[in-house]
Amino acid sequence: MKKIIAIFMIILGGISFGNKELYVGTNAEFKPYEYLEDGKLVGFDIELMEEIGKEIGYKIVWKNMNFDGLISALQTKKIDAVIAGMSATDERKKAVSFTNPYLVKKGYHDVIVNENSTISSKEEIKGKSVGVQVGTIQEGFVKELGGVVKPYNDFVAALMAVQQEKIDAVILADVSAVNYLKNMKGLKVVGQVEDITPGASIGFIKGETVLVDKVNKALVDIQKSGKYDILYKKYFPEGNN
Repeated sequence: MKKIIAIFMIILGGISFGNKELYVGTNAEFKPYEYLEDGKLVGFDIELMEEIGKEIGYKIVWKNMNFDGLISALQTKKIDAVIAGMSATDERKKAVSFTNPYLVKKGYHDVIVNENSTISSKEEIKGKSVGVQVGTIQEGFVKELGGVVKPYNDFVAALMAVQQEKIDAVILADVSAVNYLKNMKGLKVVGQVEDITPGASIGFIKGETVLVDKVNKALVDIQKSGKYDILYKKYFPEGNN
């Protein structure tokens, strides 16, 4: 009887190990990082996290949510991790344990205005209303330029507000801006802000060290295998600016 129980426990243990799940939050608003295509999550971050899951033995269970809700979801343990082009800023480190950067790419953020606007440079947004997605680093850029932050749940809503001349401008990462402006008419770019943050990292619940270490090792292995370069070229064909 004891032998049967032992075998049963081994089987259960095998099932449990084979089905370990990692709940990962993202915000599918940032093509090519993460976005929806035919209702499916795709993008550089999505494919990279799936590869990481294979390396560390976890099935990735995706949770798409508002960007400003990602950290609070981590804190309340509704999710285990976050990958959403998120920079490990000093302020975020107070609430989140981050991996090493998985994407160190010189970043630029476009200042976008209505095509009929008289604004012709980023400096001219001083005192003007500038839309950003809540909780993003673009809020800091607006303040540095002397603009008035107008928060939105997503960048589509902010860009539509510029189209309708409800606000004066939007600041958005250039790689995402290119994709948005392909489909949204009546907008133009008048300048860029350089991003000097340390790149994008994967966030975990504060104090989590085991998974952070595993993911850091997985990132190194994925780079060594050549899989990272394949993904990078797929989603960033223009290379490292």
